[in-house]
Amino acid sequence: MSVLAILMISGLFVLAAMVGLADAFLHLILWIIGRLRTPKSERPVQPPAQGITA
Repeated sequence: MSVLAILMISGLFVLAAMVGLADAFLHLILWIIGRLRTPKSERPVQPPAQGITA
């Protein structure tokens, strides 16, 4: 009985990890699509670096 409980709990953790990875992947894809759709002129300009630069 305890082996079955351990397998079910570990399976639940694996399922939660898979859902989390799928969510992160989906957010990455949507971020890339949104980034590609905005024109470069509308993107924020990064200010020049201050101090020591390589």
